[in-house]
Amino acid sequence: MVRHMLRWWVGLSLLLAPLLASATTAIFYQPQLRDRGVAAAQWPRLFAQVHAQGFDTLVVQWTQYGDAFGDPAGHAWLLQRVREARAANLRIVLGLGSDPAFFQRQEAAAAALDDYLQTLSRRNAAVARRWADDLGEDAIAGWYLPIEIDDKRWPDPKARKLLLGYLATERRQLDRIAQRPIYVTSFFTGRMTPSGYADLLGDMQRSGVRAWIQDGAGTGRLLKWERELYLGAASQCAGPHARGIVFEIFRQTGGDKAFTASALPDAEASAALAQRAPCEGDSVFFELRYLPEMAALLRHE
Repeated sequence: MVRHMLRWWVGLSLLLAPLLASATTAIFYQPQLRDRGVAAAQWPRLFAQVHAQGFDTLVVQWTQYGDAFGDPAGHAWLLQRVREARAANLRIVLGLGSDPAFFQRQEAAAAALDDYLQTLSRRNAAVARRWADDLGEDAIAGWYLPIEIDDKRWPDPKARKLLLGYLATERRQLDRIAQRPIYVTSFFTGRMTPSGYADLLGDMQRSGVRAWIQDGAGTGRLLKWERELYLGAASQCAGPHARGIVFEIFRQTGGDKAFTASALPDAEASAALAQRAPCEGDSVFFELRYLPEMAALLRHE
């Protein structure tokens, strides 16, 4: 009887293991063309250091930005960096194609917006297949959709319906390539009430795509107490609307159209990096070049 119960418990534990997995501690890496000037020998040491700091996952924000990294040489360079991150025992959440004009294109009327989102889906399917073939499905721990869902465009019911349809389409097509968790980020600027914004995130979660919410500390659009209202509404432990928090470990120094930012002073950076998402959510940090140890190597001009 004891042996039977033990076998039953072991079997149940194996079945529940994916559900009981601990939350991830991840860092974004935003590939930039200037990064190709860093000596190749530096990258394995960089990723090993990232893992030693306690990060278990690298989120590659995109594998193609417009045409960048889509050419054979650019793709090969980024593929090698991802393989080196894997060799440093970092799990890989792989971003797909990013359109630099996304925020302008999302403002289109419903029919044009629908066509645009379908175009994004087709491009992402091609990018995902290429990377799954070249990197191997086993090397991919998750997918990341490099769009950022704001609180300005998507309160509109027609637009939100199209967005949720797009997210569901991405989930279905990516599941056919490699069935992995799919993530997207969202940010707030005070355009919706905290509860309304939490409802938007809940709708996104129900599409099957996991939402990470940006904490807004680096961009500084809202005051701390205002940000806490939104983060609290979006992180209810009884029924969390967000799968995790993206902690911004930078200070924005320029406008959104020509984004520039600087790393935090060491003491502030240490405090920011000690944060963890509530409700056992994912703790994600943006981004690699703002880590104190990386500032000189991957300087953000």
